[in-house]
Amino acid sequence: MLKSGTYTQLSPVLFGNGTLQQVGKKAKELGMTKILLVTDKKISEIGYAEKVANIIREEDVQVVIWDDVETDCPDYTVTAAAAIGRERAVDGIVGLGGGSTLDSAKAIAAVIPNGDEVLQEIVLYLTGQKNYAVKPLTMILIPTTSGTGSESTFVSVISSETMQCKIGLPCPPDYAIVDPELTVGCPAFITAFTGMDAFSHANEALTEGKNTPHSDLLAYEAIRLITKWLPIAVKDINNVEARENLALASNFAGIAFNESGVHMGHSTAHALGHMYHISHGICCALVTPAIIEFAAKTYPEKMKKIGEIMGVTFSSEEPEAIGKAVGNAVRKLCKEIQIPSFKEQGFTKEQILAAKPMIYKEPLCMSFGGTITEQDVVTTLEILYDGYQ
Repeated sequence: MLKSGTYTQLSPVLFGNGTLQQVGKKAKELGMTKILLVTDKKISEIGYAEKVANIIREEDVQVVIWDDVETDCPDYTVTAAAAIGRERAVDGIVGLGGGSTLDSAKAIAAVIPNGDEVLQEIVLYLTGQKNYAVKPLTMILIPTTSGTGSESTFVSVISSETMQCKIGLPCPPDYAIVDPELTVGCPAFITAFTGMDAFSHANEALTEGKNTPHSDLLAYEAIRLITKWLPIAVKDINNVEARENLALASNFAGIAFNESGVHMGHSTAHALGHMYHISHGICCALVTPAIIEFAAKTYPEKMKKIGEIMGVTFSSEEPEAIGKAVGNAVRKLCKEIQIPSFKEQGFTKEQILAAKPMIYKEPLCMSFGGTITEQDVVTTLEILYDGYQ
């Protein structure tokens, strides 16, 4: 029997090579007259920020460029950008960049009209105990990497100095432009870990308690596309066909987990990222095999289907054997695209295990469509460290 559930797409997505040229027209259609273009220094340095600003200005829409985004979207940068946005009286946001940039853009859109106190009360907004007094500014999100899918998710994941953790602030985008041409030439290492971030979204969306047939369909297709095209893009960073397929996979995975959710894998990535400032995508890549081994105990059929997509041949139908076989296939993929182990990055097993309390207390951890104990978290951390050297 198919599982009952509600599904919808959060916001429209314009997908395809060259679609960036529509950003000015779309901004005007959405009623924007002065935009805060949120991006980072690297995007500015390669000329993308000014290029987008000029496209928007052609539609007689003013643009203020703010390019001080930092990795992991610390809340103090959101406060700084929001102050500039208020001072310049912007009425729209365009986010241009990777996951940290898109998450920053979403948070800034909420904080500009509602005040910095939003960042002190994130839990209340996340749990629905409090709603915004003023609607967040209209926003368009444009990814330049294929990984987070943030252009199609309702939360902004920020690093809260107050709470000393990563946490989600609800703020859904109004429109997304996914132009694969923006990702062509992205360095191999960034391509690798952002691609595995998308893989982890798809994997966890399949076993989160709110998954639907629609989210499952998108998740499986994302895994298929990533398995096929990520190694190609890492080896040839200018392969346009690979970039197109990875951009689509990232967006599909984003829609899937926005509809369903993520769980212990992302709790682990958030904790390790916050404690040791490790790239989110690397954390997701390294924890995914262990999450698959754990999830196979409850969802052996789903993990087996992932394995079949990846070309795994199974010698046993036992859940534990399925989990190990699929987990090893993901480890092989990570090796192929040169994801470094925690040990190679200089971290000890004790340092990784020290993340257990933060992982277990994060609400996402309990979103798994089954039971998770503290020992499950410990075992997962041991497997992710010992299983990939």
